[in-house]
Amino acid sequence: MAMTTSNNITLLSNVKPFKTTWKVEVKVLHSWTHHSNYSGGDSLEFILAYKTVSGVKIHCTCKRLFLARVKRLQVGEWRFHENFSFTPTTGKYRPTSHKFKLSITGNSNVNSSLKNDDDFLTLTPFQAIINGSVDSKFLIDVIGQATDIGDIEVVPVLGKDKKNLELTLTDTCDQHIACSLWGRFAEQVFSAYKVGQIQITNAFEASTMVINPHGYDVHNYQRVMPTNELALSNDNRGVVKPKGNKRQIDKWSLYPERSVLDIIMATEIEKCIVKATVCAIDTDWAWYYFGCVKCNFKKVTNITKRDVVPVKHMFHCDSCRQSVINVAPQYVSKTLF
Repeated sequence: MAMTTSNNITLLSNVKPFKTTWKVEVKVLHSWTHHSNYSGGDSLEFILAYKTVSGVKIHCTCKRLFLARVKRLQVGEWRFHENFSFTPTTGKYRPTSHKFKLSITGNSNVNSSLKNDDDFLTLTPFQAIINGSVDSKFLIDVIGQATDIGDIEVVPVLGKDKKNLELTLTDTCDQHIACSLWGRFAEQVFSAYKVGQIQITNAFEASTMVINPHGYDVHNYQRVMPTNELALSNDNRGVVKPKGNKRQIDKWSLYPERSVLDIIMATEIEKCIVKATVCAIDTDWAWYYFGCVKCNFKKVTNITKRDVVPVKHMFHCDSCRQSVINVAPQYVSKTLF
C-alpha cells in the first residue's frame, strides 16, 4: 500500500467545527446526487472514510455552486481534503453515525493521496435489527442471502410510479428479515436473481448495493449459510418484518434538514427544516407590531393610559383616524429558508 503523509493531517474523528482549515485524508466510498426543485438546485453527496482499521465514515455535501471543487472526488479514490466547513448533523436517514457532516466551500481543495481497497463496511448483525437495538436515525450496512424473491411491482409514490421488489434476507445464523427494494435496486436484484444466487449490501436511496461483492469472501459466506433446499420458495419459517418496513411518505422528509450555521453560510434560497432550541423571546415588541383589524392590519400607536385602573388597552389608527381596541399582532418580516 503506497501512501503519502503530512504532519498537519488530522484524524477524521478529531475534526471540530471551530475552524475551516483542517486537512484530512479520506477515501470516497459512495456518491450520489440529491435532487431539489428549489432555487438552490441539486447537490452532490459523498460518503468519505478515514484510513483507520475502524473506518470512521462521514457524510460530505457539495452545493451546485462549488461542484468544480470536487471533480477529483471519485468513488474508490483516496484524497487529501482541506479547507471545509464542519457542521452538526441531525434528522432521520443519516448516511453515517458521525455527529458532524463536512461541507464543501469556495476554499476547499482536493489532492491525490494513498491507495487502499478496503470498502469500510460496518456490517450490522440481523439479531440487532430484530431486537430493535439499531438506531433508526442512521443507515446501516447488511449482507445476507436473498431468498423468497417476489415479482417486481409498480407502486405509486408521490404521484410517480416506482418499481418495488419484496424479498427475504437470510444470515449465517438462519435468521430472516423482510426486505423491500425500490427503483434501480429492485431492478438490479431481480435481474441478478434470473442468473443465480446473490448477496447484497443495501440501505436506502443514498446507498450502494453490490452483488457478490469484491473484497468479501462470498464463497466462505455461502459455506456457513444454513442448508435450505427451499431457499427460493415460500416455507413455514417466520420472517421478521421490522416495524416501519413499509415505505411511508414522511412530510418532514420532503425538505432537507439544516443547522443554524448552515443557514448563516447559505448562498442559495431554499426551503428546509431547522430544528433549534429557543434560548429567549424578545418581549419588547421588536419582532412584531399591532395592526388595526378594520384597516387590514395597518400599524397603530399604543395610547393606553397606564395610570387608569383598571388598565384598558387603547390604540390610535392613523388610517381610520380613531381610537381602536380591535387589534392583532403582525410579524415585522417573513423569512423563507
